[in-house]
Amino acid sequence: MKSRVTVAAIGLLLGMLAALPTAGASFVHATSNGSNVFTTRQPIRVTTYEIDENVFTGTTYDLQLQQALSDDYFVVMRGGAWNSNVTSQGGFPSSDYARVAGDPHGNFGVTTAQDILRLHRQTADGPQGSLMSWQGQVTVIESLDSNGTAGFRLLDVVSVTMGGSTTEAAGSSSPGWSNIDQVGLYGGIYGGGVETSALNAKEHASAWSRLWPTGSGTINLQRRNKNGNLAGDTTFTIYVVEWGTEWTIQRVLVDGSDGGNGADSTNEYTTQPITAVDRDNTFVLAYGNTWEQGLGNGWEGQVFTLGDGVHQNGVETQVAVGAHYVGSRRADVYVHTHPRLHVDYRFMADGSIGRNDTSGTATVDGALGPETRSSGAIGITAGLRFAVLSNASHGNGTWFPRPMVSARHTGDTETTWYRSRSGQPGAYWLQSVDFGEIWR
Repeated sequence: MKSRVTVAAIGLLLGMLAALPTAGASFVHATSNGSNVFTTRQPIRVTTYEIDENVFTGTTYDLQLQQALSDDYFVVMRGGAWNSNVTSQGGFPSSDYARVAGDPHGNFGVTTAQDILRLHRQTADGPQGSLMSWQGQVTVIESLDSNGTAGFRLLDVVSVTMGGSTTEAAGSSSPGWSNIDQVGLYGGIYGGGVETSALNAKEHASAWSRLWPTGSGTINLQRRNKNGNLAGDTTFTIYVVEWGTEWTIQRVLVDGSDGGNGADSTNEYTTQPITAVDRDNTFVLAYGNTWEQGLGNGWEGQVFTLGDGVHQNGVETQVAVGAHYVGSRRADVYVHTHPRLHVDYRFMADGSIGRNDTSGTATVDGALGPETRSSGAIGITAGLRFAVLSNASHGNGTWFPRPMVSARHTGDTETTWYRSRSGQPGAYWLQSVDFGEIWR
């Protein structure tokens, strides 16, 4: 006798499917396309492009994306310039720093094709008359839908230029945000990038700025000037993002000077309280400045993390910023929490960045969703996660870009870090941020 499946039974089955645990899988919502084929649905897509040497050799580079760019996106950039012949002095800020300067959506003066991001820097020149190619990480984080809940909205992309010794500036987002407590700003280093005409290795501080919102649409920047370490015109690309209601966003100022050998003791970190969060569900990004301008006491040599800088607790009530050296810093730390986010924090001890190393690996938790990886002149990791690496450096000179380190996932349980110039060892904090179990 043939069995009969009732409508109620189908409803019960779908409810059971929706309630299944999703660890290690990207299937989370049962949806039908009319042909009874269930499809994966996730609101956030992440692609990291690791640009290798001798690719971005001029002042402008059009980065070919894997697909058309979503209207709602932001970028995390990290990298520096390279030439194998430059070994006897520090690099130029004008070639070390680059920013996003064009996209398909008219957010810049330059509008590109639907699958192109335009990158720009001031010069390709370096010490000893060398041509410097830029290499580093360009991570594109896109919200595909459910922007008001599980995803985010890109409100604006703001370019702010600071001239010469200017230490304070403001930009305006139009439209402004509806809830400042859900706003994240992603600009300069660990954001949309920065370009500067500064030509002295001691002037890298021109590209180091705090970044925070006020009012209904004001974006604030603050640099620090010591003995003329700011120079030229410097332009920051800043993404103004309002996260959906499922996210909890916190923003705190960490102001202090703690540091010490190896950045491996709690007294070598300045901390600031936050509302309690689950570590596994939280990632942090920081935007700051320093009073000093060297490799290990400048902003490029600061490490930031959730917690006290050393211990990893299930529930955390503070954030920490530290360094290998004591030196005054101010940093705006953005704390992002979602109940289905997964973040793996790894501290790699002093020497994990070896003196002679330009790359290295770290083991992380496996991906929770599908991910593709390829190598070549541009290494690509496409899926649902990205890597954030902040590092301490033993260097106290200005032979940049030694502490400017990027990272991407190169295996299911592996990340690889890269820098364009060896010299001085260091420690680092790594975050592997995985959106694989956030569904729409």
